[in-house]
Amino acid sequence: MEFIIRNVDFGATEYEVTKKIAEVLHACPGPFVSDADAQQRLINFRVTLEKNECGGVRNKGVGSLQLPSKDVGLKFRRLVDGEDGVTIKVGKKRLKFTPTRSRYIPSNMLVTLTKAPYVDPDIAQKRQEKIDALSSDFRIALLQIGTFYRPQDASPLDPRAFSVEWQSNLLDGLGWLNFEYEHKLIRAKVGDPARGQLLYSLIVTFANINKMAVGYDFGNQYICFDLFTPPIIEREDFNRTLTGTYSDKKNYRERVGAIHPGHAQIAPYAHHIRIILSEQGDLDKFQQFCKIAELRPPVSGVRIEAICQGFFTSKKLALVQRWLRSLSSDWPVAFQIEALLRNGVANTKELEDLRPRIDELIRRHRPFAAAIMRYFVIKAAARPPGQTIHKCFELVVQEKLGNVRPGAPAGRFYCHRVTVTPTRLILEGPNILQSNRVIREYEGYEGNFIRVDFRDEDRLQYRWDREVDGGSFVRHRVGGLLKDGFELAGKQFDFLAYSSSALREHAVWFVSSFQHDTKGLVTAHTIRSSLGDFSGCIYSPSKYAARMAQAFTATDPSVKIHRSQWSEMPDIVENGVMFSDGVGTVSDELGDLIWQTLCNARRDGGAHAVKPSAYQIRFLGFKGVVAVDKQLKGVQLCLRESMNKFKDHGEEYAMIEIARPVVKPNTPHLNRPLITVLEDRGASKDTFMELQQKVVAESRTAHDSVDLFAALLECHGLSQSFRLASTLRRLNTLGLELSPTHLQRNIDTPFLAQLRACAINHVLRAVKHDARIPIPNSYMLMGVTDEGPAYEKKGHTNVFKLPPGKIYACVHKPGDSEPIWLHGPCMVSRSPVIHPGDVQQSYAIGKPPSDKLCLFGHLKNVVVFASTGSDLYEIIQHPPLILPDHYDPASYPLGKPFTIERRSTIEDVCNFVVEYINSNVVGLVSDKHITIAGKLCISQDGTFNEACLKLAALHSQAVDYPKNGWKVNIEDIPRSLIPYKPDWHAAEVESPRPTDYYESDRALGHLYRNIQLDEIPTYVPRQLEKPLSDVISVTLRPLVNRQLERRERPSKLEVSMNSIYSAYMDELIYVATCHTLSRVPGARLREEEIVVGTILAKCSQKGFKNDRTYAMRECMSVLIHDIRGRMLPDSMRNASLDEVRDGLENGWSAWALSQEKYKESHEEGKGGYGAQSFGLVALGIVLDCLEQLQELPSTPA
Repeated sequence: MEFIIRNVDFGATEYEVTKKIAEVLHACPGPFVSDADAQQRLINFRVTLEKNECGGVRNKGVGSLQLPSKDVGLKFRRLVDGEDGVTIKVGKKRLKFTPTRSRYIPSNMLVTLTKAPYVDPDIAQKRQEKIDALSSDFRIALLQIGTFYRPQDASPLDPRAFSVEWQSNLLDGLGWLNFEYEHKLIRAKVGDPARGQLLYSLIVTFANINKMAVGYDFGNQYICFDLFTPPIIEREDFNRTLTGTYSDKKNYRERVGAIHPGHAQIAPYAHHIRIILSEQGDLDKFQQFCKIAELRPPVSGVRIEAICQGFFTSKKLALVQRWLRSLSSDWPVAFQIEALLRNGVANTKELEDLRPRIDELIRRHRPFAAAIMRYFVIKAAARPPGQTIHKCFELVVQEKLGNVRPGAPAGRFYCHRVTVTPTRLILEGPNILQSNRVIREYEGYEGNFIRVDFRDEDRLQYRWDREVDGGSFVRHRVGGLLKDGFELAGKQFDFLAYSSSALREHAVWFVSSFQHDTKGLVTAHTIRSSLGDFSGCIYSPSKYAARMAQAFTATDPSVKIHRSQWSEMPDIVENGVMFSDGVGTVSDELGDLIWQTLCNARRDGGAHAVKPSAYQIRFLGFKGVVAVDKQLKGVQLCLRESMNKFKDHGEEYAMIEIARPVVKPNTPHLNRPLITVLEDRGASKDTFMELQQKVVAESRTAHDSVDLFAALLECHGLSQSFRLASTLRRLNTLGLELSPTHLQRNIDTPFLAQLRACAINHVLRAVKHDARIPIPNSYMLMGVTDEGPAYEKKGHTNVFKLPPGKIYACVHKPGDSEPIWLHGPCMVSRSPVIHPGDVQQSYAIGKPPSDKLCLFGHLKNVVVFASTGSDLYEIIQHPPLILPDHYDPASYPLGKPFTIERRSTIEDVCNFVVEYINSNVVGLVSDKHITIAGKLCISQDGTFNEACLKLAALHSQAVDYPKNGWKVNIEDIPRSLIPYKPDWHAAEVESPRPTDYYESDRALGHLYRNIQLDEIPTYVPRQLEKPLSDVISVTLRPLVNRQLERRERPSKLEVSMNSIYSAYMDELIYVATCHTLSRVPGARLREEEIVVGTILAKCSQKGFKNDRTYAMRECMSVLIHDIRGRMLPDSMRNASLDEVRDGLENGWSAWALSQEKYKESHEEGKGGYGAQSFGLVALGIVLDCLEQLQELPSTPA
């Protein structure tokens, strides 16, 4: 309801009027807020005053008041009407309120008032005052871009100097510096409309500033910006044509990589900024502005010398490149030298000084040179201020010479990685990565393949404001590198292909041509030509690329079979509907061969897994799932026509590649989209709250006992590399406990407490920000097809087939003696859930009849459908989530792929990658869908709303875009009703603005507000003890001694435990440094993060953080596998008792060494980083050996 406000004091502001009206609407107790409702959301309203045409702060004495509902408006009117009504005075005048004739306000404003939070006018006023205070500009006299360095004659306490690598004198032109508080950035603008048409902006976000320094240089006022990453650079046309429409505000700025050709040359290597101000007094004013903007005060009183050193001139860069080309036979070393330069760790002068020592390292210690240089890159980046890079190099060589990097296990390899940003290349690795068909085909030549990511300067995916035309920049920067390739460390790399999952992360493969011993010259073209016959999709660039992507899917090798051992069979089709899309079969014997091969590569030999009944595979041109068929005899692989994506070259033998073996049932989790759909389908909010409270209670009680902590780790897949849950459970059988009784001993330590806090934070953060809640009595299973109809067609009789609408599922968890046959009603869903029909009701039949031929009765940990499978499905049997009403699944027409009128070339594929990066809106559509659904009450249809159903259709199109090439037109995406988002949408970043969000009354809102995250407590080191005097050592020592005394031969302890510890520490620090999200030089993950397998830092892009977490876990898994392999027999299952006892002695020595190193490190003031995690690895080895020697009580199931 809307009112006209009259009799307003001409000098009053909207803030003052708002505050006076709020005193009435928000009085507690009062007409609108009672004592009992003191915590309720305050009524939102909007006040506007008509501005005086003469300008200034005065108004015309008239304004309007908008209230969120008619009821509130009528109550307010009764309150203020008449002479006896409540008086609302501003200044000396009493405000008068008259309803407007329509009494109603526009729907978008009504939704805003209903949903958006009331903003205290004092907060809004203070914010506006800051914006106004920061509104003036600073005139720039000189803009300089360069790098900081330490002069050779400088003492450790002297400040660094600034080398000016490029500069622009703006006294004769125009240059301005201004603060944009609304967007948390500082913008330097360069351009003169009298001399040219282009205006360039260098944008420094507040979060990108590491340090600032101010001072005077021969009377010139300067500001130095030490930045974490290069600034954002934009360009716009001074004289662009304006239409007077909304389109004038769209895409008028263009993202670029440099502001001048001279800047473009040094931009990949130097990005720090030095600015000379032209007006007297501006330096003091700048410092005051920093204080107003809440930035850390600039360093002052220290003179930073600025000299043009020319570190990155064409001549000096050419000298470095000539050196790198001379290292062609030692390219892994050349890569690290390039990383020193590209990552901003060293300049060309420092590399020139290091060259004799690096050449000597290669000459004298070639086998270790690359590993030493890999470690040196991260140590040099984190070296103390007073340490020269030359001194750092000598220390690293001295400490690390002879240390061997962990070997890559089967199915993994060490991969070099390059991140392409708008201005530079960032080099990383080599790090462990799962291999694929192509990498394995060229085993021994892996160094010629690199993974290339396309990212913004902060290493997050590109994101553009509506004013910025990012598409043209991506076409230039990304498209240019894809089509032309690039030189790196003396080698030319060319675009090869991508995998489907990598494309989603904007990552592709490049290769450098090489000479193979048997295949001759290998190039990107010859590799692609060898993959198969793509004539069936060659006219569709996206489908052509998607088919090639199959060969680059991350897989594990298994068994090679002869052409006579695999066959193609027709799909099951009834009434025009395909029931077997993507699902084939494998014989029991071949399944056993595959599993045995995978077990040989597993750390546990398959002991903690159930033999799979199905595998997700890649094989020649086929992809999909194969389920074990016990009717097949011998070695047979039967593949469906729908699995065949392209023709092969008629290979005689081919490898079956395993993308996923189904070794156990997984636990499905609620998430935001699923909760939204289930709530709209009728599930109660209380059901979700109860499940949340259960997981919160399980998390917070992890401090109470070993069993509860271990259960938390197991339920959420934490600390799997370190096997912490298993270690704790076995210690518990020996009477060690977190909260011990009088018969037990206390196992707790400060480090163990930190691990619990870290694990609890990880779980609760996912519950709060993702609504990730385990669903009880439910399973996530691979879908396969009932083969009964196919066997009936072959002439078999008495075949049991699944009835329509029914499913079969038998789950068998590792360690369980018997499987469980699911029986009864259930809900079946498949991620991603977005349409109301994506969750369907079904019925699990339980155990099939034994008197009929049942083709699926032996299958475990899969769900069998009468129709299609080949994907992961959630089978929900939690009774409150089994909903009675049916809603038809979405049915979208299968469109033909986008095609061109000629055969696709690799340039067409490059163009598609560029357009994909520009047009990938899966996340945007999904986010928009759930946000719009969340703004609608359930009574307003929620996900059934027309806008949400349209978004569901667009989401389906966006998901299929990588294959069919039809992108979603961003203009087709429905707009949000209001600019505010629900509170549960608040990003997991530091200090999101509360005024950008409203309090959601949907289930997601209640779930979000119900979680309070605790900070990880500060680590307090344990009291230093004599090694092996702790309770664990005292408990285990008698068992260890008894077994070592039983040895029937002398000890064969041949390993150097110090060298093993040193190798562990090297790789641990490397992994912790490489995978941190912090941009601070030398930052690394906490030791407890590494052990638990999480990253606690906040990140605005969840996908990037998840990728880093997964990569960190992979690296640590390989490292621990390597450390265990150095101490234990090759096969524990087949080892003799004395071999196991040798492993026990190694593990006990390592456990003792970890305590010695921890004590030694603490006494030296180094904190003991790494020693305790090494101790956990050692402790696991000791317990494994004791368990094999039957010294431990059995662990309860």
